Amino acid sequence: MSLLTSDIPRKRRFRAGMVGGGRGAFFAGIHRAALRLANRFDLVAGAFSSDPQTCLEAGEALGISAQRNYLNFRDMASAEAARDDPIDVAIVVTPNHLHFEPCKLFLEAGIPVICDKPLVNSSDEARELQRLAEANDTFFAVTYTYTGYPMVRDARARIRAGEIGQIRFMYVEYLLEWLAGDSSKLGKGAVWRGDPSKAGPTGALGDVGTHAFNILEFLSGQRCTALSATLMQTVASFGLDDTDVVQMEFDGGANGLLWAALAAPGHRNGLRFKIVGTKATIEWQQEAPETLHVSRLGEADLIYRRGQRDLTAEAAISVSLPAGNPEAYLEALAVLYCDYATALEGGRNWREALSVPLADLNEGLRGVLLSEVSVRSSSLRSWVPFPVS
Repeated sequence: MSLLTSDIPRKRRFRAGMVGGGRGAFFAGIHRAALRLANRFDLVAGAFSSDPQTCLEAGEALGISAQRNYLNFRDMASAEAARDDPIDVAIVVTPNHLHFEPCKLFLEAGIPVICDKPLVNSSDEARELQRLAEANDTFFAVTYTYTGYPMVRDARARIRAGEIGQIRFMYVEYLLEWLAGDSSKLGKGAVWRGDPSKAGPTGALGDVGTHAFNILEFLSGQRCTALSATLMQTVASFGLDDTDVVQMEFDGGANGLLWAALAAPGHRNGLRFKIVGTKATIEWQQEAPETLHVSRLGEADLIYRRGQRDLTAEAAISVSLPAGNPEAYLEALAVLYCDYATALEGGRNWREALSVPLADLNEGLRGVLLSEVSVRSSSLRSWVPFPVS
């Protein structure tokens, strides 16, 4: 139980490069903090902005040598591929519409990729990335951060072990309030999320609904086969949906409901799930991430706590601090980066290197399909099949 605090003996380190993440980029700084916490990567190269001055400023601040502080990702991909000491992985943290081209170029150069979600803005682009990665079995990961929480992994293990019985129903919500206030005061990191040319076909669904969707499939091992979606725009100045309700059917026989919103006052980062089985119901919420609640049929409720001896093995290997010393979002992302390092160590066998499944291009494609299928369903006001991916 010391994943992020065990630094002896020395572990293999990997050279990383970053696309995006200059001044004003919000999530890039979180990724870099998680990289430092994971202590398996050295950031040695980057193309941090489309603006040259912002790019140079970021590289200097982050200690990147002038030769590897690139003014665009095209130069970065070609130059790194030609080096004797190229980066081991490229991390793409740009806005959604700028994911595809750098991911494509690095895959073509034979360089593994870690990309923020959603993967890209169309399923055609996602499938092209799949084709390129599969041609050389190149490592590619999508950062669905919440799968790195120990108690989410604990829930997955307990569900798969049959602790709640057969799954009957799955519920997930992801509610935020940042769009409920004065939208004229939104920063640039929020404004583009309502621009279809940058965010893609959906707003709330692509931004946070993809996390909610992914977590249900991660927990259950089941795949959505059909859905009925209602995509709503309750904030007139926002260019895309800000509130969504999606009913789902899964291949294991379960039904599900997803509710996502960006304009829900009182909800800061309100991701939570409830999985109902034949023997018990299991619940977790991101704003209280240290505990997992199990309500059993005809028996006393159980509360499992991160760091205790009764954690499942999947959860225990993701823990770093003793019980009572909270771990949360930053540690969860760092857990994923530790997973990525372990996978990269596996080389061609990277898919078999981990005991917990890693969100790869297939999971990224499913997140893109969620938006596309939901737009169609909402327009038709009917159930629509979810493609096999």
